[in-house]
Amino acid sequence: MGLTFAPGVVDIIVDDAGTDDALPLLAYLLQELYFASGPGGTVTEELYRDLGGVAGALARQADHTVYALDHPDGIAFVLRVLLRFITVQGQEVARKRVPLSELTDRERCVVDAFVDARLLMSDAAGDGIPGQEEPYAQVTHEALFRQWAPLRQEVESRVDQLRERAELERWAEDWERSGRSDDYLLTGERLTLARRRLTTLEESGIAPEPVRVLVQCSQRRDLAFLRRVSDSIGQYALGSAETHPERAILLSLAALGECAPTPSARRGLMAALAASHLRTRVDAHTDTVRHIAWSPDGRRLATASRDGSARVLDARSGQSLLVLPSDGTMVESVSWSPDSAYVATAGRERVVRVWDAVSGVPVRLLTGATDIVRQVAWSPDGVCVAASSKDTVVRVWEAGTGRLVQELSGHRDDVWGVTWSPDSTRLASASHDQTARVWDLATGTAALVLQGHTDFVEGVAWSPDGLSIATGSGDHTARVWDARTGALRLLLRGHTDYVWNLAWSPDSRALASASSDHTVRLVSAQDAKVLAVLRGHTDTVWGVTWSPSGTQLATSSTDGTAIVWDLRPRGAEVVAADGHRGPVNQASWSADEQRIATACDDATVRCWSSEDGAPVTEPLRLDDRVWSVAWSPLPGDSRLALSTNDGLFRVLDDTGTVLVEQRGEVVESCVWSSDGRRIATGGHDGTVRVREADTGTELTVLTGHQDWVGRVAWSPGGRFLASASDDRTCRLWDVAESRQLTVLRGHDNYVDDVAWSPDEQRIVTASGDWTVAVWETTTGRRIDVLKGHEGRVRCVAWSPDGRFVASGSDDRTVRVWSADTFEEAAVVGVHQDKVSSVVWSRDSTRLLTASFDGTARVWSATPDYDRLEAHARGRVFRTLDADERRRHLLPLAGA
Repeated sequence: MGLTFAPGVVDIIVDDAGTDDALPLLAYLLQELYFASGPGGTVTEELYRDLGGVAGALARQADHTVYALDHPDGIAFVLRVLLRFITVQGQEVARKRVPLSELTDRERCVVDAFVDARLLMSDAAGDGIPGQEEPYAQVTHEALFRQWAPLRQEVESRVDQLRERAELERWAEDWERSGRSDDYLLTGERLTLARRRLTTLEESGIAPEPVRVLVQCSQRRDLAFLRRVSDSIGQYALGSAETHPERAILLSLAALGECAPTPSARRGLMAALAASHLRTRVDAHTDTVRHIAWSPDGRRLATASRDGSARVLDARSGQSLLVLPSDGTMVESVSWSPDSAYVATAGRERVVRVWDAVSGVPVRLLTGATDIVRQVAWSPDGVCVAASSKDTVVRVWEAGTGRLVQELSGHRDDVWGVTWSPDSTRLASASHDQTARVWDLATGTAALVLQGHTDFVEGVAWSPDGLSIATGSGDHTARVWDARTGALRLLLRGHTDYVWNLAWSPDSRALASASSDHTVRLVSAQDAKVLAVLRGHTDTVWGVTWSPSGTQLATSSTDGTAIVWDLRPRGAEVVAADGHRGPVNQASWSADEQRIATACDDATVRCWSSEDGAPVTEPLRLDDRVWSVAWSPLPGDSRLALSTNDGLFRVLDDTGTVLVEQRGEVVESCVWSSDGRRIATGGHDGTVRVREADTGTELTVLTGHQDWVGRVAWSPGGRFLASASDDRTCRLWDVAESRQLTVLRGHDNYVDDVAWSPDEQRIVTASGDWTVAVWETTTGRRIDVLKGHEGRVRCVAWSPDGRFVASGSDDRTVRVWSADTFEEAAVVGVHQDKVSSVVWSRDSTRLLTASFDGTARVWSATPDYDRLEAHARGRVFRTLDADERRRHLLPLAGA
């Protein structure tokens, strides 16, 4: 039984539908009319109007579609998607085609549902429209946004946004029609307007992709914007260099290469390089790299992986030299023989395999374990191999014969870590029974049980000096124990997840621990001070091993990689002198600038080659912190002056013979006059003293400061002195007349250093108030204040050619300023800690600095930024992903 229509009703329905586009909706309308009138009933105009006509049917269909979608973000997300298909032209709201390729997967789900409901229609053939060859969708009938209340109200509330979007889309279409010509890119006010509108559209979730691409490409050509982006990235890199050095390098390189070479981006790159320990990444394995060991000769690495193999790698390049297969069974551990000739591997197959480390040929099997072998360790004397097992037993074999000689029982659960004492007479093992045990191999019994961890213990390492044992646990801690008594010496916190394996530095002064928190932490074994945190793995770090030289670490991870790390990263410096074990307070050039002398808190003075930073003599060891060191300026004169925290002032020659020695108040600074005949010192008693260099005879005592004198400086002509003091003043003195000339006041904190201009007309001071000040010497008037450092400025120096001033700060930077304009010329270097002293080379091309990071470094006063960028590209092993680029306003690939 069909429907009967009253006279004129069909004409009304056709008029309401308006176009053929509404025909798909008539089926739903007729169905509703059928149910409303009943079988054989008559459709009257009144009934049709009561149902809302075509618009009512459309609205009910839209409501039903939204309900069926049941989107987690509700109708709000659906409306945002539908707004993509609506435009405003003048005062008219109209439909618009949207290419399906511009929709996200979530948006496509909404569109597909509305297409199925015949509220949207799509054409995969493009309908033959020029420039519209790709599939698109559009609104089936304008009643959807004119009559369906939710969408109508959304359009009305956003009509201005939609009108602005339409204008942006016309600009984008013009650009596309021009073949993306640069002439059609936005600049100036149009770009600013487009960027502001696009931001609003993105916040509303209705930004079209073509407009986004147009704005991005326009911004790339807008230099002012690019400089802002570069500066912003540089600031971000500075703030994140310590925690994410690789990302900071990548972002800085992108800022410099794709945006603009701003000082901020260059400084960010230098800071990131100074913090980037990562040297080489190895991707040889296809699964978790469970363990890693450095060969005793320092040339190779061995890795054990759950991909069923162990590998021997070149330690410098990471190149795979040998593959040691294990019949597809997971390999858990690897260990080198002391002569680097053999490698032992262990794993799930319940045996220990011994391999020739040069040929990769299997040598023998060590059998006897009744369950998975967890870890293997070769004795330092090369005689035995030990291994731990899930069967709770530690076994020892003769390395040469494979004979099982001992089975050590006592653990109550799975045994993992195993390590030898340096004298090969004892073993230590770690277990899931939450203890570590020290075994006396002469008796086969446990001499010590190390208890205190509150979760499983897997990592255990014996220090090379034999005095300490370190353990790592699932309780997120590492512990250091006295190897003789079992007493707990240090409890090391800081990891935020399980601690697995550990490794001691060759000198037993530092400990590295690997963790599931994706990091390796290096701490001092004396006081638990954190020396470094290595970040770069993207999953659990299982293995860690120290290079025999003590300068590198290698790690292995669940992310399938092994990484070699430099413990002292190289940044923009030309030369690095590294070897002190504390803050370096001062560095000094020799007269011929072939050597560098450094004074350190570790109570040593050391001499280095200025060519490569290598030590040239044995350290001079003293009894207390060394505050200052200064070489005679006379050619051929190798005399060295120094002062220490216990009041020692000494002059000695290059053979170490003491020429002058005096004791008294602490001398924090000593400096030679240009003729080499006198030495001026500044002390904690607030005085400046001038001594005869040959005899130490006191010539003049200058008093007036009310606090410590930190640094003193001779004028180039040798008649005057300047002194910097914690009393917040700098004082100028006439040495010949032993009188004060003037007091320079104006700093708001300690005055830490002072330097003369070559013509003696100006003085520059460094202060704890984060500034550098320039003063006129004849009047004491302050000429200018140099601002830019983000921490205490500890040191300052005027270049011999008079053109520049250099400064070093607690913000770790070394900066150069124009002596004419007093503007910052460049950040030439970044240390890993506070910069304590700075001095120019005679030709004004290089700077020598000292730092609390334990190094002295030589920097080019005019950095080669191209070389620096090339160096940085060798320190990263991935590229920025789309999210990182988008977050920092960098163009996406192909945009």
